[in-house]
Amino acid sequence: MMKKNFGWVLIIFILITIIPIINVHAQTIAELEKQLNAEEQKLAEINKNKDLNKQSLDQTNKNISNIKSNISKIEENIKIKTEESQKLEKDIVKKNNEIKELMRYYQVSSSGSTMLEYIMGAESMTDLIYRLAITEQISTYNKKAIKEMNDMIKENERIKKELEETKKEQISLKSQLEEQLIVLSKKQSELSNEGMSQSEIIKDMKNQIATYKKMGCSSNESISACYNRLNVLPSGTNFFRPTTSGRMSSGFGMRTLRGSPNNHFAVDISVPIGTAVYAVAPGVVQLTKPYIHDGKKESCGNQIIIHHYINGRYYTSYYCHLSQINVKKNMVVTKDTIIGKSGNTGNTTGPHLHLGLAYGRWYVDYWDYYEHGKGSFESHTFDPRDIIPFPPIGGSYSNR
Repeated sequence: MMKKNFGWVLIIFILITIIPIINVHAQTIAELEKQLNAEEQKLAEINKNKDLNKQSLDQTNKNISNIKSNISKIEENIKIKTEESQKLEKDIVKKNNEIKELMRYYQVSSSGSTMLEYIMGAESMTDLIYRLAITEQISTYNKKAIKEMNDMIKENERIKKELEETKKEQISLKSQLEEQLIVLSKKQSELSNEGMSQSEIIKDMKNQIATYKKMGCSSNESISACYNRLNVLPSGTNFFRPTTSGRMSSGFGMRTLRGSPNNHFAVDISVPIGTAVYAVAPGVVQLTKPYIHDGKKESCGNQIIIHHYINGRYYTSYYCHLSQINVKKNMVVTKDTIIGKSGNTGNTTGPHLHLGLAYGRWYVDYWDYYEHGKGSFESHTFDPRDIIPFPPIGGSYSNR
């Protein structure tokens, strides 16, 4: 007797060890509303960061615009100084020619006398002094004028050099700000996308809370107790294939798709477009999504999400790439309900049904598809072949 009892204990221990135990949280509407408040605060923080980033973005654009204006002014000043220098160079040539003409004027043109002859031809000491003064003034004026013009040319060159250095600094600063602008623009896009995702989560949570209240669940009653009290999710003993026939084209887990490794959290069943798709078990439709949802194309095409309560445990089934959706949110379905028709919508490599299964209730126990720290559909998925008798990959079936 002792050995028999020990044998049963061992079997029970093994079963407990190998069967995953899922803790279904008895969440209430009040707890959901508290979670909703936290999600709304998170959205407020995202929007605050978005506004601050937008201010930085606008200021950076303004700074870049100012720098562009400064560079244009610097280039205009360089042009002005260059033109001034060129004019001064021409004035120097002109001034030399004027001096020559003045010198010629004071020469005795008829005899071809030189300036020396002009000076020495003075008739008196007074006339000599006068003639010497005239030639000295001409020479001094010439040297002074040319020196001033050369000094101005040098000053212009110095200013031009400083302007060129300032221009380089402005261009470098502009380049840095443009890099900063790229970073800020990317962050703004990420914050916008995060805000949209967060808004979607809040919208779904509000709809879910409204649905529970409409069903008659009280604020402090656990959702599971409410479901059981209202008998909304009938118990079942089995999961069934979603189509009456099909071929297993892709399995659960890592695979290579279009030459790249890809983690596939579902199985794919190859079926012709328009094949009837059934619920895999009794349940309630949680969500339906059309191919184009809120202005965006869904990679999974037309989709249906159903919650199931089977033998005291919650599950979620997920159906993608449908050509037709026949059910609505909160509709109670059985295993024999045709929920839609198979198709090729979204990102596909051909007509097929994408079937995903997960523990817990998507949009109740967790909200995101990918892991974001609080659990996700992806992190709760398991191989549908664990509970549905599908043939091996490449194999076909002809009944449910």
